[in-house]
Amino acid sequence: MQFNRRQTLTLLAAATATPLLGIGASKAGAETKSIEPPLSPDLVRDIAREAFLWGMHPVAIYHLRYNIAQNQKSPRYVGLNRLTLSRAPITAKQRGGTTPNATTLYGRAMLDLAAEPVVVTVPQVDQRYWSLQMADNYARWWHMIGSQFNAPGPVRRLFVGPNWSGKLPADFVGEEIVQSDSDFAVALLRVALTDDSPQELQAINAIMDRVTLMPLSQWIAAGKKEIKAEDVPLMRASYPTFPGMESVREPGRLKGTDFLRWVSLVLNDPSFTKQADGYKELAAFARFERLGLKAGQNFDPDSLPAPLKEAIEAGVEEGRQQVKAQIAKGLGADMNGWSLSTNLGYRDSDWLMRAVYGYIAVLGPIPSRSHTGSLSLRDANDQPLHGDHRYTLTFDLANMPPVTEFWELPLYDREGYFVDNKINRYSLNSYMVQRGKLHAADGKLVIYVQHDEPSDPDQRRNWLPAPKEGFQFAARFYGPHGPLIDGSYAMPRAVRVG
Repeated sequence: MQFNRRQTLTLLAAATATPLLGIGASKAGAETKSIEPPLSPDLVRDIAREAFLWGMHPVAIYHLRYNIAQNQKSPRYVGLNRLTLSRAPITAKQRGGTTPNATTLYGRAMLDLAAEPVVVTVPQVDQRYWSLQMADNYARWWHMIGSQFNAPGPVRRLFVGPNWSGKLPADFVGEEIVQSDSDFAVALLRVALTDDSPQELQAINAIMDRVTLMPLSQWIAAGKKEIKAEDVPLMRASYPTFPGMESVREPGRLKGTDFLRWVSLVLNDPSFTKQADGYKELAAFARFERLGLKAGQNFDPDSLPAPLKEAIEAGVEEGRQQVKAQIAKGLGADMNGWSLSTNLGYRDSDWLMRAVYGYIAVLGPIPSRSHTGSLSLRDANDQPLHGDHRYTLTFDLANMPPVTEFWELPLYDREGYFVDNKINRYSLNSYMVQRGKLHAADGKLVIYVQHDEPSDPDQRRNWLPAPKEGFQFAARFYGPHGPLIDGSYAMPRAVRVG
């Protein structure tokens, strides 16, 4: 017998409608409960582990939105449905997000599409990489505009929520009207920084000044013109919170019930549209309820007995260790010793891999249609990269990373942040090669990676400063060709030379 979608959901709802025997179950009602086993520390640990894996990435996104759209104490606060722009390159002093890019300037906006659509307009941008990409609360990238897709512009969009209905303005044609599957969306703007001159920075900021993002009603009231981000009226978000949230810097490090409090926020946020037809997720939600994690009620860790709190802490830690083990194992295809990150083969229903990205690179992986990335924590002898040693990476100028846009080689500490150094250099990129800023000889480009400044002037030109401690690379390839998607490109490894 086959059931249609509505019948399946009805059966599942009926199966989970009766409270399960466990926390809060009354003795009188116990006789009619499901045959689910009573809560034990082992069962609680397993549910908590699953909640960590399911929730890590949505929690990281909730945390990001909280600081941008709601937390007025955050230096990143800018409100809802409003762009916040990085007017200068990210440096080691900024630790708002891991594995940032040093070759683009960023813009971010947290959108709520429940009340009304949001308008985005971008001017014509000639001879320069730019993109504006949209993701949901599961880090699924569902729409992209930019120089790779719509060059050179101008481009505009009207983003509409899944349940919104109303009159659409005649200014927009069908191609420009895009419906999201979730009421929540994050918009990420990138504009390439091809040089480090003041003139280059001024040119990019001029482009950013002409990017408009605002609710439809505000855009109409403003005369349907370009509006600078700073001139869009500020609107503070009002999503569920609890005291002390502003002190959390890295949600992936939260333990036990502290992490589950954030999972509860995600479950209670209607703008984080859940997968109504996702059997695996609905079944997990039924299990989460046994710990008091349920839409429509606040999570109360004080109601849990001490042994179950300890089991929750153990389960959350078990999930975190699973994530760390997967990171050490690799994110994807092996590319000559580099772990290639691509969306090919990725499924957000694989909660372990989704949690991995939420833990180390929020909103990853980006679809290869835009770019791919590659992680390296070990040298050519499979030893951990460390600032006690000196390394070289040697590129063949006849076989550079094949891209339509640009590539970048950033260096981070083991936590994924830029490393402070005397020349304020955090990465090397293809623009530097094209402009002749890096030394090349005999058909080779040799990158020198070490803590101390090289004495040789040619080596100093190609120096990528490393910390005194362990570090990692996370290369980016914008507009990758096939070998940077399937992992067949021979990306050079770090060779220890001292």
